[in-house]
Amino acid sequence: MDADGFWNIVGGARRRCSGDWRGVPAIVIRTLTWLPTSEIADFAQLHDEFEDRAYRYDLWAACMLINEGFGSDDLFLYFRNWLIVQGRDVYEAALADPDSLADVPAAVAVTATGNDFADCQEFLHVGLIAWDRVTGEEEGIEAELDRRGFHARRDRIGAPAGRPIAFDNRDKVFSTLPRLAELHYDRAADSLASG
Repeated sequence: MDADGFWNIVGGARRRCSGDWRGVPAIVIRTLTWLPTSEIADFAQLHDEFEDRAYRYDLWAACMLINEGFGSDDLFLYFRNWLIVQGRDVYEAALADPDSLADVPAAVAVTATGNDFADCQEFLHVGLIAWDRVTGEEEGIEAELDRRGFHARRDRIGAPAGRPIAFDNRDKVFSTLPRLAELHYDRAADSLASG
């Protein structure tokens, strides 16, 4: 499987759930179970690569804006998975210009209350779950990825790409992400100040 195959699976899942991103993980898992295990492993590798490409300070700032100031390491990982399940066009636009997320209805509508965050923890292990369903081997995908010499970037500790953006520096946030900041900064800053 190549990148086009990965995005075709995500896009197909989005179409099947009428664009409601919350349904994407379950549909992707079901789709992967129809594929050979080698393609499930390919999907897992590509998934990790796309997570890693979005491991950037500017996208972390976007995550914090959209999620009302919440932006722990874990939430940022879940946010990157949310970004992937938005589909290829949204993902690639966000990598080119994170402020483009101001045009994404799912990002604009986030209330950051209850379970309404721009995060998709459910997508983290879709490859592992599909592998387990097909083979009955819960840890089998790790063995396959090890055999390939692949080690998940998600498990490595390191700084995101780019320069840190001090969230308490309003001018810097507005100059980096003007449209997202206009939509979300005051609410996010208030949340951080009270939390």
